[in-house]
Amino acid sequence: MDGAMRRLFALSSTLVLALGCGKDSTSNAKAECQLEAIDLSSCQRSTLGALNPEGVWNLNIQLNDGTGAASAMRLSGAASGASMLGLTVTERQVSGDTFYLASDIVGTDSIDLRYALAGCAATGPGKLTGVFRRCQDGRLDLQGTFEAVRVARREGEAESDKVALVGEVPLPRGQPTELAVANGHAYVTAGTEGLFIYDVRTPNAPRKVSESKPSDDFYSDVLVNGTTMYLGTKKSGIAVFDLTDPESPVRVRSVPDKAVEVQSLAIDGNTLYAASPYPNAEVLIYDISTPNTPKLLTRYFVEGAEPGAGERPLDVMVTGGKLYVSHWTYGMTVSDVTNPAKPKLLGRFGAASSRTTAVGTVGGKTLAFDAGEDWGAHLSVLNVTIPESPVQMGEFRMRPEVSIRSVTLSGTKLYVAYYQDGLRVLDVSVPGEPRQVGYYNTWRESDAARGVSFFDGLNTLRVPGDGYVYATETSRGLLIFRETE
Repeated sequence: MDGAMRRLFALSSTLVLALGCGKDSTSNAKAECQLEAIDLSSCQRSTLGALNPEGVWNLNIQLNDGTGAASAMRLSGAASGASMLGLTVTERQVSGDTFYLASDIVGTDSIDLRYALAGCAATGPGKLTGVFRRCQDGRLDLQGTFEAVRVARREGEAESDKVALVGEVPLPRGQPTELAVANGHAYVTAGTEGLFIYDVRTPNAPRKVSESKPSDDFYSDVLVNGTTMYLGTKKSGIAVFDLTDPESPVRVRSVPDKAVEVQSLAIDGNTLYAASPYPNAEVLIYDISTPNTPKLLTRYFVEGAEPGAGERPLDVMVTGGKLYVSHWTYGMTVSDVTNPAKPKLLGRFGAASSRTTAVGTVGGKTLAFDAGEDWGAHLSVLNVTIPESPVQMGEFRMRPEVSIRSVTLSGTKLYVAYYQDGLRVLDVSVPGEPRQVGYYNTWRESDAARGVSFFDGLNTLRVPGDGYVYATETSRGLLIFRETE
């Protein structure tokens, strides 16, 4: 599987890509994506009678050219209430031996597009395999297979174990992307809806105190350093705010001069690091001795990475003079930044795609807890005490249809945001054997906007050391937890 293309598809979450979408297609030119045109002769269609075709499902699409995507679908009693790949279902045929969904849209250049899923076999009421097709003006241009699993709470689990939800407040608009907690406040970015600020000094009663909406931008990440706030954006690089009043940030400037996308931020002393996947696949490194006036030290291109192959920096973490970059298909890299102006690659772990990493010292060893973000994603525990030679010590897996979004280390506990599987608390005191010691299932099928994306559920975690765990959830907003044991 070409990880670069999987990432491209997954981020679109619809397989629409550059063709875009628009009004519903009125064309009848659907020929090669009609149910009758799909060869299902080798399928076990009689098993489809066992399917319960309702609820929210996660999908893994594997195209014949080796690319693919993780996506989702939401089914209901009528086609008008169903969606697939983030698109409205326009045709639905479900009976004892038939499962067929199609979505018709108009792409760019007025191209009529049809996306189709045809069931081949079911191994139970909530597991399905089948055929995927996409047609342009009735002609097949993408095809492959898919597997789908209905999203439900893990068998045998309650709502929670050794973790209590003490506070919850929904966002007024949009979905949260990232979170920072400082000065008794939680700062939540929400993409095009901007920034929402909550007073969390009373954790069981968080309340929104202000908000800031960009005119034409997307807020990806947020980091607070004293009385300065840095926002990673898609169009303005790093937006710098004066935070003398924690409830009223004042925008000072943006860096660099030429706008780039910034997805992740990290600070070590007087140095700010920013992962910029587009357009240049670089890590921007700034001197912030004067916090409101970042001075560019260097644009760091991690040695050996090939952006054209999808090897782009998605997340950064820095500690002990080492920069850890989650570099997607290039894996996790470790670079020496004792001189931040001249970083140097020391080593990398390239056995798995890397989306996010937490680093700390456990049992006298420097450990990196590295996670992917895809169908089948899992946690790898790496010994990086010798950064030139990262060694895998252990791993933690749940079910392949639910992905990790973020990880946070505090002492010998690792807090993992597992999208539809919610918060997972792991004891990592024995690094080779991570052990779950608590959880909270945050995902509920009845919440708004479920089933639109594979990346749905708990997404960002912060453990600032005040006895609480702060998190954001795509439908529920800001959540505050407390461990009960």
